[in-house]
Amino acid sequence: MLEDLKRLFKGNNFLGQIILINAGVFLIVNLVSSIFLKGNERLIQEWIGLPALLGEAITVPWTFFTYMFSHGSLWHLIFNMYLLFWFGRIFGSMMGEKRLIGLYFLSGLAGGLLYFLVFNVLFLAGEPVGGMILIGASGAIMGIVIAAGARFPDYVLNLFLLGAVPLKYVALAIFIISTLLDFNVNMGGKIAHIGGAAMGYFYVRGLNNGKDYAMAFMEWIDKALDMFKQKPKLRMVPNDRGKSSSGSSQKKSSKAAASGGHKSDEHQAKTDAILDKISKSGYENLTREEKDFLFKLSNKP
Repeated sequence: MLEDLKRLFKGNNFLGQIILINAGVFLIVNLVSSIFLKGNERLIQEWIGLPALLGEAITVPWTFFTYMFSHGSLWHLIFNMYLLFWFGRIFGSMMGEKRLIGLYFLSGLAGGLLYFLVFNVLFLAGEPVGGMILIGASGAIMGIVIAAGARFPDYVLNLFLLGAVPLKYVALAIFIISTLLDFNVNMGGKIAHIGGAAMGYFYVRGLNNGKDYAMAFMEWIDKALDMFKQKPKLRMVPNDRGKSSSGSSQKKSSKAAASGGHKSDEHQAKTDAILDKISKSGYENLTREEKDFLFKLSNKP
């Protein structure tokens, strides 16, 4: 099982990784609170949930990210992960899983920011909203739900008792039922739903205009992570064999370049073209030949 988890996190199954992280955080929070805090989850949620007010949030800025991986109850977790699994599979298979995780973060941030702004405005207007905390992946998932419905409106789902229903109607129904009905109950979470849904909708609008904010976000994340990666150290090695050795190595390099350079360029070009196709339309849209090529490449020493 441990090896399976290692392969999951080393691979590009971002949907599985998001679900596993959400489940893992829920498990850890409940175990720690049960063993050390007498079941008082609130003490941990104050460190990972997003506070409503600026004065509280400024001391825990990481909560703009961590809140979207935490849940208050098992049913809360199950419902969110169920939606994420189905709509994430549709979006990820069509658009690529890197876009999926990018949109997850963007929608979660948009939901958190809208919640934060609304409650700070209410606070300035005199409403007693101090001590409130936002937790849950609903805002991030709602962005994926709406984006899938807006990007693939005529994709058909076969629903129990309802039969074939276009994806756009399913996404709209989920948004209305989970967000707009009985708005006063869990108002903070439903405001986050609206922020996430808005990000999903405008993300698709941006795609239609040639702008891919999810991929731009992931490129920014990759650059930020590269700053923390250790650079390989260069070492100068003297050539003890003199000029004859140097001349021999130059000849070998020239022969290798002449014989294998053209083939290497074609190989790299084919690899780049397949990876570009995956990022645009997903792995499932590759041909059998392209999948075999990638499989052989991944197993090459």
